[in-house]
Parts: sequence; structure tokens; C-alpha cells
Amino acid sequence: MVNRHLQGKFKFFQWLLIVVFLVLEVRLATLQLLEAPVYKTKAELNQFRFLPIKAPRGEIVDCKGRVLAGNKIVNTISFFRQDVDDQELEETIQNLATLLRDFYPEIDADYIRERIEHQPRPYEPVVIKRDVPIEVVSRLEEHRSELPGVMIRKEIVRTYPEGSLASHLLGYVGEISTEELEKLQGENYRIGDLIGKSGLEARYESYLRGQDGFQQVEVDARGRPIPREDLVTVPPKQGDRLVLTLDYELQKTLEESLDKVLKEVQKENPKAKAGAAVVLDVRTGAVLAMASRPAFDPNELVPPRSASVIAKYINPPPEAESPMLNRVISSRYPPGSTFKPITGMAALEAGVIDVTEKITCKGAYWLKPHTKCWKAHGSVNFFQAMAGSCNVYFIEAGRRAGAEEMARVAQEFGLDELTGIDLPGEVKGILSSPARKKAENAPKWEKWYAEKRRELEKKYEALLAEAESTEEEQRILARKRDEERQLRALYEVKYNFYVNWQPFETYNMAIGQGSNEFTPIELVTYVATIANGGKRMRPYLVQRIEDSKGNPVVSFGPEVVHQVSVSPKTLELVKEAMVEVTAPGGTAYWLFKDFPLKVAAKTGTAESGRGKGEYHGVFVAFAPADHPEIAFAGVIEYGYHGSESAGIVARDVFAKYFGLDQEAEKQESTESSTPSGQQQVSPASTPSGGQQVSTPGTTSADQEREAQAPESPSSTQFSEPGDLQEVVVPAPEIPRQLPSEEESGQVEANLPQEGELQERDAQPPP
Repeated sequence: MVNRHLQGKFKFFQWLLIVVFLVLEVRLATLQLLEAPVYKTKAELNQFRFLPIKAPRGEIVDCKGRVLAGNKIVNTISFFRQDVDDQELEETIQNLATLLRDFYPEIDADYIRERIEHQPRPYEPVVIKRDVPIEVVSRLEEHRSELPGVMIRKEIVRTYPEGSLASHLLGYVGEISTEELEKLQGENYRIGDLIGKSGLEARYESYLRGQDGFQQVEVDARGRPIPREDLVTVPPKQGDRLVLTLDYELQKTLEESLDKVLKEVQKENPKAKAGAAVVLDVRTGAVLAMASRPAFDPNELVPPRSASVIAKYINPPPEAESPMLNRVISSRYPPGSTFKPITGMAALEAGVIDVTEKITCKGAYWLKPHTKCWKAHGSVNFFQAMAGSCNVYFIEAGRRAGAEEMARVAQEFGLDELTGIDLPGEVKGILSSPARKKAENAPKWEKWYAEKRRELEKKYEALLAEAESTEEEQRILARKRDEERQLRALYEVKYNFYVNWQPFETYNMAIGQGSNEFTPIELVTYVATIANGGKRMRPYLVQRIEDSKGNPVVSFGPEVVHQVSVSPKTLELVKEAMVEVTAPGGTAYWLFKDFPLKVAAKTGTAESGRGKGEYHGVFVAFAPADHPEIAFAGVIEYGYHGSESAGIVARDVFAKYFGLDQEAEKQESTESSTPSGQQQVSPASTPSGGQQVSTPGTTSADQEREAQAPESPSSTQFSEPGDLQEVVVPAPEIPRQLPSEEESGQVEANLPQEGELQERDAQPPP
């Protein structure tokens, strides 16, 4: 007899199986009849990938359409993470690293793994290596079965046809960093994307980058592309084109001349490896040429970068001059005598000098520190003093006008603010004045005094606590009062010297030495403002932006930043005086004596601050003087005197701009065909500055005015023509005891005398 209990269980399991099979049949029917299209679509989608197509960056062209930054097609190794499961991933990484090891030792498994992990979009390929040669492509194709997810694609990358030409203003591109990715979230950047890192490439990144497209591709189970022509492709949109104010031919002349001058100056001073120069249209502020040395080739910085390139450009040794620094906008230099037009305008506007008044230069200024001029000029008026760069005249003019008035005029011409040029990395010049000195230094010394008083109080609290008698306490308190008086006396001496403006600082300022430092872009803007009658223009490099078809996107033009309050009469007088610099008797006469156009200029010798007797050559100019069109400012580090270094670059640039180099070439061709075949080529007419660059101490007839070999610098003698060696003073001595009223003059005696040339006064609060 069957157990009814077991029979019940059996029936239960029968019905359970029936229900399960019914559910399975219903589900199977649903999948086959109702959901089949959905899963069919999903299966098909798993066979396809949407690969981004990088947009070509917009071109950068000069004012005549010559391409300075363009694009080229390269092979790129990418990795598609979605096509590889976790088990295959590590094996694929190791295989790829092994295959690339012979070509790129720096690409190891860790490098590949890190790039894959930092890809924020796993459904998009990550770039492993750009611009790989065909040998690498062939090797990877031979091992295709070992590299699931690895793809080789054609990609467009940046190229610079002219190499290092205009490299600092063009800038360069590099792979976007992790920090940049975080900062630019929402801007559709991906790991491996190229982005502008400096110069115009960085400043106009949003216009240049373009809009990426995509391509639909079919892949097999191993993630390998299957050729098909019926899939979707959305083409990328190329970035916009930058049309510059820059003129390629003028830029080339500027750079060639700069290199030539540096090479010649290096024969006298091997340290002369750096310099900068810039040319502006005085009417608009358009930058026509700009160069900085040393330079770099942006092609070498486009990824992939070698270790040697990184060491050369990105991480140069400390003793090397940085090739990535745009010295036109990012380096400050003392202006030297190029500041004297500012001093002259300040004195003329204040009414403290007249252009006809003569001031006698006997070779040294009559007030301490009795600064010596480079020669005894005798009695000179304003024009003669500017032509001969007489220190005595301009020290007296500056003394009469005062430091605040000189600072005010300098500010009018933009020597204490950013110019606003459309380049990243511009720094502001440093313009000293009594107010600025006090504002910067007073808090430091007040803090120092307060800290010293607290230390003194703490010291005597401890001593008084240990006193064993009233008499001992009185002795301790007496010592405390004496030490407090000495501390107060010391504070007053230091405060007076380091916070209050000193007369010698006015003298230094008047002739462009001291603490004042300006960038070349500030100097050329200041000179262009004199040339155009007082309109300070914003320098700019991009005149318009176009799309890839040439349609206008945005335009830029002249922008008046400030109209100076200096009277037109004063401006004209200063222009006339600057013309005298290139006329007979002027410090730049030898340079422009045969030049067919009238040039207004000012030479300068600026302290380098890096050693005694080492000076930078500074030169500013504009031409034609009667109807100004372009202005120039240049600095040659360790170039000694402006006319012997940066001035030669200015002459070559002016000759090129006005077509005088072509006339000189025609003349040379004609004269070389004469029977004698002999000719005398003037330095001004030589297209590339044909006369050999002069060096300090040369005594040709053309240069005798400013190339007299100076004696060795002494404590009160300025040894360079046309400029003043900055008066450098030591720190005040610490008073040993509080002086009485009768002896109060002895406190002043502890102050350094103007003219004592010792170590530079840069002592911080002790």
C-alpha cells in the first residue's frame, strides 16, 4: 500500500515541474516572438564601435597668409578597453609593451596601464603613441592576434613648417594633463588630446581646437575592424584660422639679425646667449615681429617627446638660459638711458628745465655721490644732452622734477602695468617711487621692530624674575631702558634708509638705473606712444579669426588704452631730441649715418645685476622720425651698449621694412660689375647689418663718441658711456649706544654715503 504522504509529495513535485516548464516556455516564446528585435539590435551594436575623429587644429598664418602652424597626418596606436575582458587585459598590455620596447623604451607596461586607467570614457579609445613610423605599424600588424583592442589609426597632429621661427609667440601643443582635464570638465576633452600649452596656441585654444567627428566601424570578436563602406561617419570640423599681424619676412630678418649679433657679442662675453626684440606699428599697436633668444622648435614638443627634448626644453639645467621663456613679455630689464626721454618729459612738463638752458657737465655730478659721466660734455642743452646721453644733465633734470613726477610720467606711458598683449605669461614692470618704496618696506620694518621689542621684553622678564634684591631690579631696569633706546635708534636709522626715499635713488632713477625694470614689450609701447603723439595702444598679434573656409569669425583692431597728458609740444621736443641721437654727435650716429631715413632713437647700457662691468645693451627707436610708422625695442643680455648690440638689430629691421635692403642688394650687384669690382658698403645700407658687430672698446671713427675704453670701475665712477652705474649702499651700522642731541649727527654718519659702491642693497630685515 502506497504511503499517502509520499504520494502527496510526488504530485506536488509533478505540478512544480509543470509550472517551471510552462514558465520557461512562456519566456522562450517571449524572447523569440516579442523581444527578438531588441536583442538582435543589441547583438549588432556589440559589433560596432564609434571612433572619434580628431578635428584638425586651425592654422596660424602671417599677415600675408603664409602658414606658420599647420597639420599633418600620422599613425597613432590606440587601445579600446571595451573590447578586452579582464583576463585578456594584462596579457595584451604586456604584449604591446614588448613589441614597442625596441622603438620606445619609455613605453613599458606600467605606462600603458596608467593611460588606460586614466581614460574617463572606457567606450572610447585611449592614445598610447602618436606619430609612429611604418616599421612600428608593420610589427604590430604581424602580431595582430596577440593584441585584442589595439588599433592603428590615422590622426592629424600639429606641425610648424618654419621650425623655430616665431616659436615664442606661436607656442606649442602637448597632451592634456590630468590637472587640465579636471579644470576643463565639460569641455569634451579626452585623455591623450592635444591642447595649446603656451603662446597663441594656448591663448586661442577655444578657437583653434575645432570640433571632433566620429566614425562607425564594425569589429569582430577580437575587436579588430572589419572593412565596410555603408557605416555612419560624421566628419570633424576644423578649428578656426588665426590671421596674425606678424610679417614673415620681417620676422625672419629680426631673428637672423638677433642671432648674428648674439654670435658676435659672445666673442667678447660668452655669457651673451639671450636677448629679445619686438617691432610695433605705432599707429595701431599691431605686432609686426617679435623674437626671444634662446628659441625652441615647437615641432620637437609635439607628442611623442623624447627624454632628450624634455631635458633640453622643459627641464633645462639651472645654468642654462631657458629656451621656453618669452623674454619680450616675461623678462624685466633695467632700461638704462632709454629712460632719459621720460626724465626729460617730466622736467619739461614740470617747468623746471628749458630746452635752451645749458647745464655744465665736467665729467661728474656736483652732489654726492658725484656720479661720473662717461666724459665731460661741457655745457649742453636738452638736445645735446639727449644726443650724447649726458648723465649729469639728466640727473639734474630728474632732481628738479622729483621722483614722483618721473614716476607719474612713466606710468602715463605704461611702464608700470601690463600692456594687454594677447599672449599668456606677460609680467608687469617694476617702477620705483617714494610712495611705492614706503608701501612695500614700511610694514616689514615695523614688524621687525615689534618682534625685537617682544624679544627684549621677554628677555628682561626672565632677568627680573631672578633678581634677588631691589637694587638688582633697578640695575636690570636701567639696562633695559638703555637697550630700548638703542633698539629705537637702530630702528629709526634702518627705517629712514630702507623706507624713506633717498636722494641717490632719484639720481639713479633719472638715468634708468636703480630698481626700475621693464619688459621689452613695455619699452616698445612707451616709445610708440612718443612716436604717435601720445596714444598708448594695446599691442596685439591676431588681427582676425576665420573659419576653415575663410569666413570671418571675429576681428581685432587698434585699441587706445590711454591718451597721455603730456603736452604735444613736449612730445615734439622729445622726438627732436631722439633724432639727435642718430645725428652727428649722437651715440647712435655711427649706426645710422648713411641711413636714408631719419630715425629717432635712444641707446642704453643697463646693469645686469650679475657682476661688475657686465651690462645689457638696450635700444629703442622709431622711424621715419617725421612720419613714424614702426617702433623697435630690443635687449641683448651682456651686450654692453645698446648701439653696439640691439641697435644693429633695429637697423636691419628698419632696412627690411622700408625696402632698403633690396636697394642695397641692387647697388651691390651694379657696383660689383665695375672693372675694379670694389665698393664701400655702409653699415646702414647692408641688408643684414653687413658691418661686423662692434665690441666694447672699439675705437673706429664711427664710434669714438661712445666707445672710449673706460677705466676699471671705482667706487664712484661710472665706467660705461651714456649711463650711470647704480649707487649701491651697505646696510646701516648698528648704533652701540643712544646718541645725545649734540651727537645726533653721528647717527646720520652711520648711514652709508651715496656713492659707496659695495654689495647691492637688497638686505632683508634681519
